[in-house]
This record gives sequence, structure tokens and C-alpha cells, in this order.
Amino acid sequence: MQLSDFGVFLGDLSLWEINHHTKDPMKAQRKTLQRIINKSKNCEYGKKYNFKDIHSIDDFRAKVPLTTYADYEEYVDRMIKNKEKNLMYTGMNVRYCSSSGSVGKPKILPKSVIDLWNMQCIGFSCSVATAYHYLKDVKGIKMPPQKGPLVLILTGHKLEDGKQCNGAGQVPLLYLKPLLSTFSTSPVSLLIPEHEELLDTSYLQLRFALEERNVSYLESIVVTLLTTMFDYLEENWEMLCDDIEKGIINPNIKITPELRKEYSKKFKPNPKRAAELRKEFEKGFDTPIAPRIWPKLTWAHGMVGSNLKVYVEKLRKSIGDIPLHNMGYAAAEGFFAMPTELDVHDGVLLPHCIFFEFIPIDDDVENGSEDENPKTLLIDELEVGKKYEIVVTNFSGLYRYRIEDVVQVTKMYNNTPRIELLYRKNLDMNVANEKTTTQMCDHVARATSKRIGNEFTGFSYYPDFSTKPPRYCMLVEPKNPVSEEERQKMIDILDEEFSEVNEKFAKYRRWGMLNRPEILVLKPKTYWDYRESLRNKGVVLNQIKPVTVINSEERKNFFFSHVETEESSTLDEWKAEQK
Repeated sequence: MQLSDFGVFLGDLSLWEINHHTKDPMKAQRKTLQRIINKSKNCEYGKKYNFKDIHSIDDFRAKVPLTTYADYEEYVDRMIKNKEKNLMYTGMNVRYCSSSGSVGKPKILPKSVIDLWNMQCIGFSCSVATAYHYLKDVKGIKMPPQKGPLVLILTGHKLEDGKQCNGAGQVPLLYLKPLLSTFSTSPVSLLIPEHEELLDTSYLQLRFALEERNVSYLESIVVTLLTTMFDYLEENWEMLCDDIEKGIINPNIKITPELRKEYSKKFKPNPKRAAELRKEFEKGFDTPIAPRIWPKLTWAHGMVGSNLKVYVEKLRKSIGDIPLHNMGYAAAEGFFAMPTELDVHDGVLLPHCIFFEFIPIDDDVENGSEDENPKTLLIDELEVGKKYEIVVTNFSGLYRYRIEDVVQVTKMYNNTPRIELLYRKNLDMNVANEKTTTQMCDHVARATSKRIGNEFTGFSYYPDFSTKPPRYCMLVEPKNPVSEEERQKMIDILDEEFSEVNEKFAKYRRWGMLNRPEILVLKPKTYWDYRESLRNKGVVLNQIKPVTVINSEERKNFFFSHVETEESSTLDEWKAEQK
């Protein structure tokens, strides 16, 4: 039996559970909450809020306040520094998960055995089972032996209490460490390197993957890493083919002496494979390259969502119509929703894994204030098409926790909502209370790129207050050079697209509350350099996500120092600040 066969078996059990519990989600929710309360009533947090007197959802909402990370930070510090137990929940602190740190200081959260088990079964196995059934029922083919590049890095770090801390998406694969070599083209020493910052992982991951003709799937935690892999391939295919032909590691590639020695033994001269690859690369990259170099490729896997659609579209240029499975909606706080089919951006809520509450998002509210203690809705009160801020209670010590993600209900699965992640609340563009979401920003960038006929390697937005009234400033790295005339045309398109997608933007432009937007052109490889700068600081590769909004001085200084555009009041203001 292959590992994928066991994955399908375990995934089928998880899919059965999802199907069962979504038929009566409120029954599952009441049971889930009661399990959490019973498990945690004797911990310090449970005693503080009298969990022993909580016997219903109404009791829970009446006695326990809505929370944020600030409410738990002291407990987490005591766990890590003093090795204290039974603070946030009763039981052992098995390990920790960290957030991506895309906004401010990364959060560190403990994980219980129950949450880890759910992450393992659902995060690893459901995807394999879903792909298996799709290939069998839709394509009429048997899933081939699973072998492919894991375009990710699984390194984490130990905390003061000796427990391991990793990104949530890494955990299911870490528990499969002894088996990684059976389904990954990359060796374990590359997936879990001692000194990741000293490696050119893009070259090495591709080098191992290209040597293997029978690659059957592609996987990453975040789909953007797959697009980066194909960008690197398009730019460096000649070097890769030359090295495969000669069986060498290019001397200019960054790699530790120990791994250069280890991998040099693995790579043998392979002129036949090099010639096969070179023939396809010389045809160009206008048609999908992945199925041409890996004829047995059947599916791909990675986190997608509304806020990553622009990158999915970009990936499609490389993989064509190869089905893409969304790994689900998960975070350090838990596993929230899982797709039960391929090529969708939403997933069904998991009422047996998390207790959910939802805060309605009112797009018509004109003032910028928010109720600090808003009314929450339950899973059976949601409406298709409506947006909600999601609030979670898990088995690892978070109670009525606001993760500040906004989701939209897309449709129903049995009697349970399917949701799609739209944006992070604190990543909105809100220069004049127009409330432009990250989803809108991505849509506008995609539309501008298409209309100008120039692909964007990357793009970010900056709320620009250097003019009166303020304006949006988009920093963009185009694939092809942009003249000043083209840049001005792009600005006009940007203005039109934002007015089209956001009624308030158009209204505020007419009213003089927003200025004409600005576009600054970035130097080639800016986003690559930014990624490398984070890696050199120790940030794990899979946790480096697209910079939609430049919302810190560090980001501002980095990106503005890479601007090619010569004249702009935004740029002038930044230069003045540097003096």
C-alpha cells in the first residue's frame, strides 16, 4: 500500500465526518462547545469566567467576552517562559503555531492534541481523498503514485519551554517527516534545512523536480510559492538544463558546503532529460509549461482564496487546466473550512472542529466607528451572499476570539454554509473611509494589468497622504518596461477600475475627498529581493505572503528604495523623510 492510499482512506473518514456533521450543524456546534467548556473548566481562564456554570451557548455568550490576542499574550508568555500548564486550557501544551506576521508582531498560540489531530486528518488527508475521487469520477483515471515538488520550507524554531513552533500549514507535513521522501522530489534536508537562509531553495527545489519526469502533483502551502517557482523557471531554464545535462550544481548557486557535497552525489549527468526539457523550454512559455515537462501531472495543491485569485490566474498560465485543490481555510487559530471538491475558492465550515460565531459586516455603515461588543450570529443564522467577521472558540484555549478575517457565504453544503475568505479587516485601504478591501485591490490590479497588456510580477498599495486630498498609490513591478506615457495611462486605468469596483471611491473622487491615484514603477526583481530579505531575517518561506498593503515603515522604506519612477510627490516626501 502506498502512502497516498492510506491518505485516501483517512481522508474518506474525514469527509464522511464533514458530511455527517454538516447535516445538523447546530447539534455539532452545541456538542463542540460543551466539549471545549468541559475540557477547560478547571484551567485558569476557565475559572476566571466560571466555565463550570456554562451549560448552553447563551450562557457562554453572556459570561465570556469577545477577545483578541492581547487577552492571551500574558498566558502564552507564562507557558513559554515558566513552563506553566492549565492556563488557557487543561492539558499538555504539545507545540505552538505562529501566525504569518503579515500584520504587526507574529502571534504564538498553543495547540492541543485535539486541534492537532483535526489539522492532521483534514489538512493532509482530505485533499488527497478529494483529488482521488475527482480523478476517478470526473477524469476516469486512477490516481498515479504521488511524487512531486513540495514548494515550501518546514523549518520552525524551539521556544524557551523546549516546544516547537511552526506555521499551522507546516504541522501536518512535519508529522509525516519519516515519509516525506516517498512523495516529495526534494530530500528532507532541503524541506527542513538547518540554515534555510543560506540556500537558493528555488534552484534546488526545481532542480530535484525537473530531474523527475514522473511528477504527478505540485504542492505548496500558499499558491504564490508555486507562481514564484514558475517565474524562476522561466528566467533560469537554460542554467537548469545545462546543470542537469552535466550533473552539476551551478557554482554560483547559494548552498552550504555540506549540502553541495550531499546533493552532488545525487545529481548524475542526464543529457537525455536535459534535451527533453530544453526542447519544451525553447518552444516558449506562452502555453502551459507544467504538463509539457511533467506528462503525468494530474493535480496541484495550495492555499487559495478570493484574496489570491490574481495569483491563481497567473499560475494557470503555467499549469493550464490541471485541477487545483484549495488546501482549505486554516490559520494558527484552527482549521475552519475545507473544500470538498477541486477548483473552488471556498470551503464548508467544520462545525465539529471549532465553535463559530459571526459578526455581520455592514457595507452601508458610513461612520468609521465599531461596536466594541457587537452581537454575534450562529452558524444557522448566516445568509448566502452576506459578509461576516469570523469569531472562533477552539480546543487550544481561544474563546470568542476575533481573528479579524472577513468571509462571505457562497452557498450551502447540506445545511452548513460554505465560506470564502475575502480579506483581513486590518489590511483594508481606507484613506477617506471608502473601505476598499484587499479583494478590490487585487481585482483592480488584475484588470489594470490586463488592459495595459503588461503582466505584473508583483504589486502593493500605499495609502498616500503626501497630497491634499489623499490618494491611492500602487507600486508595481511590471514584467516589461513601462514608458512615462504608459505609466500615465496605467494611472487613468487604475482610477477607472477603482471607481468601477467601489462606489464610495467613485463618489469620494467626485466630491474631492480622494485625489487621482499614483503609480510608481519598481525595479526588476524587487519582490524577489523583498522575499530574500525576509528569509535572511529568519522568516520561514511558506509564511511570506503577498504584500497587498504597505502598512509599516519597514515595508515603506524597502519598496520606496526600489522605485524606478523619477518624479512623484510621494517619492519626494519619502526622500525628504530619509534626510
